[in-house]
Amino acid sequence: MMKKPLSPLGSFVARDTPVARIDARVKIVLLLALTVAVFATGASPVFALWAVLLAASVRLARMDVAAHLRALKPVAFILAFTLLANAVALDGHGDIALWGGFGLDTAGALRGFLAIARIALLLGFSLVVSASSTPPQLADACVSLLSPLGRLGVPVSDVGLMLSLALRFIPIVSEEFFRVQLAQRSRGVDFSGGSILHRIRAWASVLTPLVVSLFRRADRLGESMCARCYAEGGQISVEMPPVPARDRLVLVCGLTVCALVPTLAWLL
Repeated sequence: MMKKPLSPLGSFVARDTPVARIDARVKIVLLLALTVAVFATGASPVFALWAVLLAASVRLARMDVAAHLRALKPVAFILAFTLLANAVALDGHGDIALWGGFGLDTAGALRGFLAIARIALLLGFSLVVSASSTPPQLADACVSLLSPLGRLGVPVSDVGLMLSLALRFIPIVSEEFFRVQLAQRSRGVDFSGGSILHRIRAWASVLTPLVVSLFRRADRLGESMCARCYAEGGQISVEMPPVPARDRLVLVCGLTVCALVPTLAWLL
């Protein structure tokens, strides 16, 4: 019987899906192009096309949408604050006056909604890339894409090593967090009830041992690197095969979509 993972995201190993079979270099380039294209798309009905593309990508990646949404609950506070910060007017210039100088600005609300939509879309596409690629694949792809900068003196190998370590620590931090939280729940700590001060103290009982554990892991990592005589500027050889023809076609189609959607929104 397979042991149930502690993290709500389940396994961090990319499954054999249509998106997982695409070269990681192609996915990173498309993610960068999507970031530019999403911010270049203004308030237009065409903006809904990005949501359709995200839904199709999630479907092809066979992601557990419910698990990822539960893991992103902390982001909901930031999104709600972004909407309120744009919609609320305190200088009396709001379209809907509520009390004194306090009111609501419809143009600001639309601006805030677009900001939230862009953030949600980019989070979704980033999750598709991370859920369909392993940390070594992403690290090697970044080093391969940045390799031309090595001729200009950029320490690409060091950047690749830091990225690889960061990506490998993400699942470790997540699993450690839920392990500590589970231990505190077994001791009777309530994370959902009580006042705000009570909840802060409850989460502090998780974050404090988590930080201590991460410092301990970082010390072990540093000792291991010293034992292996790692020095700054050391060269890391990353040899990746050429991008397959099918993936090159995916890249061309994706870049075409990233150019057409903002153009169509601008024309409308």
